[in-house]
Amino acid sequence: MAQRSRRKSHARRLIASTFVFNPFILCGSTLFLLFLLSFIAGPLLVSPAQQQPVPIHQDAKDSLAKDIWASKLSQNYYGCSDPSPSFLGQVEYRSNGYLLVEASGGLNQQRTGIIDAVVVARILNATLVVPQLDHTSFWKDTSNFSDIFDEENFISTLKQFVPIVKELPISMQIHDEDKKSVPIPRKCTPDYYWKYVLPVLQKNRVILLKKFDYRLSNRLDEDLQKLRCKVNYHALQFTQAIKTMGTKLVERLRKRNGRYIALHLRFEPDMLAFTGCYYGGGAKEIKELTLLRKQWKNIPRRNPEKAWRNGRCPLTPEEVGLMLRALGYGSGTYLYVASGEIYGGESTLAPLRKMFPNFFTKDMLATQGDLHPFSAYSSRMAAIDFIVCDESDVFITNNNGNMARILAGRRRYFGHKRTIRPNAKKLKSLFLARQNMTWEAFRGKVNKYRKGFLGEPMDMRPGRGQFFENPSSCICEKATKNEDQTVNVTHDMKIGMDSQGQMHDEMIESHIKKHTGRKQPTDYDDKLHKHGADDMFDDEYTDIQNYPWLREK
Repeated sequence: MAQRSRRKSHARRLIASTFVFNPFILCGSTLFLLFLLSFIAGPLLVSPAQQQPVPIHQDAKDSLAKDIWASKLSQNYYGCSDPSPSFLGQVEYRSNGYLLVEASGGLNQQRTGIIDAVVVARILNATLVVPQLDHTSFWKDTSNFSDIFDEENFISTLKQFVPIVKELPISMQIHDEDKKSVPIPRKCTPDYYWKYVLPVLQKNRVILLKKFDYRLSNRLDEDLQKLRCKVNYHALQFTQAIKTMGTKLVERLRKRNGRYIALHLRFEPDMLAFTGCYYGGGAKEIKELTLLRKQWKNIPRRNPEKAWRNGRCPLTPEEVGLMLRALGYGSGTYLYVASGEIYGGESTLAPLRKMFPNFFTKDMLATQGDLHPFSAYSSRMAAIDFIVCDESDVFITNNNGNMARILAGRRRYFGHKRTIRPNAKKLKSLFLARQNMTWEAFRGKVNKYRKGFLGEPMDMRPGRGQFFENPSSCICEKATKNEDQTVNVTHDMKIGMDSQGQMHDEMIESHIKKHTGRKQPTDYDDKLHKHGADDMFDDEYTDIQNYPWLREK
């Protein structure tokens, strides 16, 4: 017994002496335990926001990379909005009457209405009276056309296409209640206007089109699409006062840093409430957003999971920041943010500010009194944001609203300036899984998902999406070294539209069969085909007047 006790005591002394006098074994055991722990727990993603502030020179390599600031192919394309000679020769100076239009919504929604009003006037061979702006909607903005846009430039730029007057001649003026109002369904074709609107115009000589937004088909013939571009990119210029203020802010940003990113951030409470998304705010968030949802009638039942799966949930400010850092924009990048009221206030913005300390808004850049002439008018303030965003080196948005679409198309037309439209459907699942991957792995996936969403030439098929975001009929390709003259790519785009049209029909047939079990179309299917499957499931297909979150702020 005593002998066994002596053996155990000797063994304990031998083990202790081994670890005391053999540090290699001790270190090896420690490393093995750490490896085993990391294998079980999995690697963690450490975002830039969680890291210590990174000196600008350390991430300058990323922020100076050429391809994230500009497209290498942009120099091969340019905007072209001059219609064919035959289109110009079709103008008949005997007008069928006067067209009055009330453009509804916020600044950019009104812009779409004004553009289409000019095209409809051309279709009807009518004289257009300078459009009236909505004074009764959500914003209660009393601005008139001439308070926001250069009226003289609008009239003179379009005089060879459509006759435009500031007001009805005295002989044609009538009381508001006596004006013949013609209701127009959404996204009507020229045939509809010829069949149902022209006879009313010829009979009454003056007609009024109310709530005029998205009342003209997205797909028109090439010359009418080019007229849309002529109005949008050349005729509709902001007033000198608005342009001067916007330019001042751009210059102040440029003086601080040579270039900057502009972010159009939509994260307002009513927008989040309507989408039905959930952002992890617990009972407080659910109660607040559910209360807001009660203002809408016949709204679908809230389904956060479905909204996330379908990519309907806007990226949070933090997610936008993570995406930008993953794409290679360093902490020293200057960021201009155009936004309305942010749900959660400064606490929601804090992670974005931490990732990009050089964070600016128009109020931060303006000196005392600069914005006073505009501050009481939401559309004029939005116009200033529009200018700063348009002039940015990179434009990014977390939404698919009117301003985002119009700026995306405008930046394509004027040189394909870098424009980032996040693929929310793919990115959301990535953000949910980000804690289970390394930063390098996360960054690699973000860069993989960015393809097709950076505003590169031809990254959207001709005819795809709203024309205002993808004005394919108005993008021309410059001549190559082996060609003698500039190549107009609209012919190829037409072919692409025909090809896409065939694909589009197949998609609709597939949709009908999937959801109804039928191959033959019904009235609903005809409506689906008439407007396009994308339109039926597009936010813009809903009546924007009834859904404030779709409005520009």
